[in-house]
Amino acid sequence: MRLFEVGVAILVAFVVQTVLGRYLPFLGNHLDLFTVVAAGFGLVRGRMPGMVSGAAAGLLQDAFSGGFLGFNGISKTTVGYLSGIAGRHLIIRGWSTRALFFALATLLDLIILGVVGYAAEFPRVMGEGLAPLYLCFGNALAGILLVRALERRDPGDSSRA
Repeated sequence: MRLFEVGVAILVAFVVQTVLGRYLPFLGNHLDLFTVVAAGFGLVRGRMPGMVSGAAAGLLQDAFSGGFLGFNGISKTTVGYLSGIAGRHLIIRGWSTRALFFALATLLDLIILGVVGYAAEFPRVMGEGLAPLYLCFGNALAGILLVRALERRDPGDSSRA
């Protein structure tokens, strides 16, 4: 059931990011739902679901972005795994702490993408001006909604791996 839940979340993120992104171009600059899925599943379900959802979401994002395969896979896998660790050891309950959590997860994703791009001698443009801030804000809002949906779906689950 959890694998199905991860698959549906990644499919929804893919549809919103790609299909709706054509008609609403600001979504590309203000939202990265693949990072939100990886961090959200890591926070609510634990390290392994976060890591698996991050790997799947990142590789799907790489496959359809036209870039090198693996950049987003590495960053989303790392974000999902570290989100699972944070979800197990930190108390992240209110909307403000969740917003901060998803903003930090987004910044971590951007930093990992920059470092991996630099190491591969493939410079990546992370956005100019306030674009990373807008991305953090959009991901924070989407992450709060995702965590609410996941907790509503399974409120008594305390079996984080």
